Amino acid sequence: MTVTAELLEKVPFFRDLPKGSVKRLEKLANTRTYPAGQDIVKEGDEGVGFFLISDGKVEVTRAGKSLDTLGQGSFFGEMALLDHHRRSATIRAVEPTSVITLLRSDFIAELRANPDMAIGMLQMMSRRIRELDAKVTD
Repeated sequence: MTVTAELLEKVPFFRDLPKGSVKRLEKLANTRTYPAGQDIVKEGDEGVGFFLISDGKVEVTRAGKSLDTLGQGSFFGEMALLDHHRRSATIRAVEPTSVITLLRSDFIAELRANPDMAIGMLQMMSRRIRELDAKVTD
């Protein structure tokens, strides 16, 4: 198994998918590298894809305020795989950073071609909603 597939399998969004589905996602993935100081996504821009940090570190800011720092194995933009909502934060490389990217258009095409994967994603989303509901209710 490649590093890309191993990293994708650790993402909660993809963790419960069959290995064959993860391999298909891996074929859709691209790797991009950003120098320190470069924005990867900007707050307010349309979300067009998902990013998984394979190496490096990024800072998450909203309205110019630092919210978090993310490193290898962290991810952002997973909801952009399913909708076109605007980015809620800016993500900037704080050191040379490599990310694995999946574009929404490629992901949607794969869901259409692979109903089992689509069902798996729906089940995962249902679990996440139930978990959030339980936290709010408690």
